[in-house]
Amino acid sequence: MQGTLKWVLAILLLGIVLGLARFAQSAEGTNTSRSVWPNLIKQAEALGLPTQFLKEIGPNFVTVVFEDLHTYAAEYHPEDHRMILNMRLSFNSAGGVLKSLDRMTHHDASLLYHELLHAYLDYIFNGPGPEGLSDNANRVLTFAHEQLRCHYRFVRINPVRQRREATELRFLSKGDAWEVINETWAVFIGWHIWTKLEQHREPQRIGAWTEPLLEDWANRLTAANISGELLGYYEPDDPDERRIARKHFIAPSHGLTPKGTKLLLEVILEEPRNVIDEGGFVIKETQDTSQEKLPCD
Repeated sequence: MQGTLKWVLAILLLGIVLGLARFAQSAEGTNTSRSVWPNLIKQAEALGLPTQFLKEIGPNFVTVVFEDLHTYAAEYHPEDHRMILNMRLSFNSAGGVLKSLDRMTHHDASLLYHELLHAYLDYIFNGPGPEGLSDNANRVLTFAHEQLRCHYRFVRINPVRQRREATELRFLSKGDAWEVINETWAVFIGWHIWTKLEQHREPQRIGAWTEPLLEDWANRLTAANISGELLGYYEPDDPDERRIARKHFIAPSHGLTPKGTKLLLEVILEEPRNVIDEGGFVIKETQDTSQEKLPCD
């Protein structure tokens, strides 16, 4: 009888634990795109992170899943509008629902925003069409097409990333050019989110800009652009070339442009005019001008 009682109590205890887990997961949201987006927007707004570009994306456009990724911490697949996140970005690392933003490390929050920029670009290129987009989204779409025509199509790359002075010319396929603009812009978005979280270090909400914060941000941006931290890359379409190098990093001459930086700061990151202007100025002042401009620039 005593053994039976212990068995019954164990089952009851297990039921309570599972019930609490289900309750916690429901508080975090569910793993359907329909619920991920509203919860994510609400959490981002509470933290003072940008949300307008997220509101642009149709709530059912992106499917979010979790996997034990080994090569990358996250992946985005535009062919089926699927975002794959590492298990650690899920609640309790269980792969069920997205972890709350305020429980993520700064690195993971920036990684998530990197992937969200991929989703945004996928949506404005492959979603409802220009007539279904906001004015700001159409501005980004128009500028992206301009950049894809040349700046991210006829490029210089660094075959060996450590030798930044050794560059080669490439005329990229549409797919490779698309990947370059995606990665270049997403790297900057992730860098900016991480930097702001590191600067403010306030767990409840990111505070307002101050002169010292802006100066520190500009110094960090200067260092990041000069060091090559913000350079994008692509994985070559050509399998033979991919066997030699899985990634080709873009040379500094084809990194972020001042105009692109200002547009991202304004439309995606929702920064005030002084930050937008400072960002454009820093990128202009730290651009690599050692290489002759290509004819279509």
